[in-house]
Amino acid sequence: MNNVFCTVVSRLRAYQAIALFLSLREVCPQTIIYALCVDDSVGALLERLALPNVRLLGIEELREPAVSRLRQSRTLAEYCWTLKPVMIEAAFQAAQAERVTYLDSDLFFWNDPLPLFARQAEEDVLLSKGDISVSSLAPWLVDYLQGLMGNYNSGLISFRNTSAGLACLRWWKDSCLRACFHHPQEGDFGDQTYLNEMPQRFSGVADIATPGVNLGHWNYAGHRYSFFDGKLYVDNSKLICYHFSGFRILPGGVILQIHERERTDLPFFYPIYSGILREVMALAERILPGFDGYADEEDLETL
Repeated sequence: MNNVFCTVVSRLRAYQAIALFLSLREVCPQTIIYALCVDDSVGALLERLALPNVRLLGIEELREPAVSRLRQSRTLAEYCWTLKPVMIEAAFQAAQAERVTYLDSDLFFWNDPLPLFARQAEEDVLLSKGDISVSSLAPWLVDYLQGLMGNYNSGLISFRNTSAGLACLRWWKDSCLRACFHHPQEGDFGDQTYLNEMPQRFSGVADIATPGVNLGHWNYAGHRYSFFDGKLYVDNSKLICYHFSGFRILPGGVILQIHERERTDLPFFYPIYSGILREVMALAERILPGFDGYADEEDLETL
């Protein structure tokens, strides 16, 4: 099967995006990922980096005038969320692929992801469950947060090039263009709460059945992690990718984790990832001195 990946990269996630690209190349060397550069500066950085598995697109190449206008009425985070289905559509057009899988730029791969697609090759849309499991929170609060965030996490979502898959993608795109705001108390959590409706609206929509995909701060405490025979495992399965959501990089290379400020049960591989980010920051400074990939005030307040 012809699989390609895509992502959306702003300057605020540039360091993590480079870590993502390097990790994907390590575990799946032949796989291509299309990157939509939201800022000119991140485009310049990635052009100079010239990773062989990365194909770059700019906003102007989307040929979607309505998308550019939305930047005036949406925060950068909301704008990037809006761009997810738009970018998936662009990747289908650019690659003529059988399947396109969107990845948030703060994902990191520890093992080859291709087996998960082979396992569910006939499904038109694959969704990542976003079950919340935080032992320190009361059950009622977990249920409340689950309602706000939705049943799925949109950090990894996959579409097949079929009539059903593309129809679902178009519906998601139209929904995000219409409204994609960070108002969880009002039932609007960006692009993500729309995913709840996909299994009811469209056939061929399935939960990802392979373990170890798109885990993150919302559920890491419900799993056991280990390192064996050169591979990272979660429970008894390979950890395919982990979602390092909430990492913010401050001037001076300070790495802040906005979701884990009070937690002491972090998986052992968090320091490994932080070390990789510091190496990426040093690399970016050599390639494009003065590049600013640091969090601003708005970014520090965005979940």
